Amino acid sequence: MALFTPLLFSLLGGIAAAQDFDDPVEDMMDGGSATVFVSPFQPGSAEAAGLAGMMSSFLEAELSRQPSVTVIPVDSVPPVHDMVASIYLDSCPPGQQVGCAFVVGEVAAADYALTGTVQSDTQGTRVEVTIIDVLSSREAMSFVAVLGAGEDARFAEGVASVLTAVVRGETGRVEDIRDLTVAEAPDYSAAAAQLAQLSAELGDIETQTARSGAVITPPQVTAEEISDRMDREGVKPWERLGLGPDEYLRWRNSGEDLETWRSRHAGRQQRLIVRAGFGFFQGPVDGVYRGVAAMENRQLNVIEGYSWQTMAGGSGFLSEFGIGYGLTPELEVGAVFGLASGQYQTRVESIVFDPENGRVQDSGETPILKYTNSNHYIGLYSQYAFRPASAFRPLVGAGILRWVGDTVDGKEAVPESLGTFAAPSVWMMQFKGGAEFEASRLIDLFVHVPVTVNLGGSSSDTFSKGEALNPETGQAYIDTGSDKPPSPPAVGGGLIVGMQLKFLGRKFK
Repeated sequence: MALFTPLLFSLLGGIAAAQDFDDPVEDMMDGGSATVFVSPFQPGSAEAAGLAGMMSSFLEAELSRQPSVTVIPVDSVPPVHDMVASIYLDSCPPGQQVGCAFVVGEVAAADYALTGTVQSDTQGTRVEVTIIDVLSSREAMSFVAVLGAGEDARFAEGVASVLTAVVRGETGRVEDIRDLTVAEAPDYSAAAAQLAQLSAELGDIETQTARSGAVITPPQVTAEEISDRMDREGVKPWERLGLGPDEYLRWRNSGEDLETWRSRHAGRQQRLIVRAGFGFFQGPVDGVYRGVAAMENRQLNVIEGYSWQTMAGGSGFLSEFGIGYGLTPELEVGAVFGLASGQYQTRVESIVFDPENGRVQDSGETPILKYTNSNHYIGLYSQYAFRPASAFRPLVGAGILRWVGDTVDGKEAVPESLGTFAAPSVWMMQFKGGAEFEASRLIDLFVHVPVTVNLGGSSSDTFSKGEALNPETGQAYIDTGSDKPPSPPAVGGGLIVGMQLKFLGRKFK
């Protein structure tokens, strides 16, 4: 027992000492090794194209030897904006390699990404390397080295050491979850030491301290770059996707995946749109009826009758329902049905003639009766919405409507001697302006301002029966010449607000 105790303490001390010399990166990465994506380097000149093409291979091979790093090959990266990752990187605009590498690294779910540029001149090969912290969307470190002949392998080994030190500085950072207002800066002292050692072996290495920690944004494509690619031989990036150059430019700068972008820019094309709205309208929403009967005093037989009805101008509430189909992203055609309220006025007078004394007895002033009036209309329309990809879309439209009003028969009982009338109607040309606001992919809110122009129709009608002469004046009892129905207003307008539902839509491969 006496011999066993010192031996036990000796073993425990040896284990503790061994743990002190374990790789600190492995200790801090209990969840596994850091994942790294190495993006192709961009050449700054034609002479540097060869080395730029091999630089990512050098770095991948060296990083694969590091137990604390797992390299993600570009072939295993999921599509970026519906493009193969390698094609996306190949179409990256010059000078934006950092943004492109960040986008691909994010899609690959990598912890870090490596990229840079290679420039050859008379003094040697100038290589700029950027280490991207993908999780925090920023540059962790950037540096430039000038390589001589045969220094490629040593440089790749040094970059791998710097990256490992960057990983150590990131994973060694301790954050107190109880206080999220303070974030401790990562410790890059080990990475700086590795850079100093690499500089001692290769020569001066310039650290891009001004850019260190810079937030990375996805790259933007310019019209000049598109024009430059159009002059090159080979298949263009937009041709691979079935887009035009302008469409490709707008899509690449949108930050959306291709399917979402295409669906949004397809607008209302091949979509079924069901619309309902409510508002007010000023136009031929009212109705007027007037009847006059001349009768004999003995039997009160009607010897002369005259009446008319017409549409009249007024204002009332309106509800509208429509269904349309999109022919293009902007253009829609469809049918519309609506109801409008108004007021209906009636007035019936009588004149009594006594043939024995030849006198005429007027019934006096007859009161005007008022009722609610109902109108309905149906028609066809076309509508054009500007900026189909925008959430706010101005619009214009035009259509033709058949507007039908109500008759006096639905309001009160009228003597047969005053005749009957069919429902008045009129044809209208409708123009509209307005706007739509997209609440979701399925729902839009809209405001329409319709303006109508009366094209004519059967808006008014008259009836006359018999013709008796007043023996005192020798003229007809009823003056039909001056009592004519007025015409409905030539122009109308209103305001409609509502909601529309969008179904179906163009499908993309």
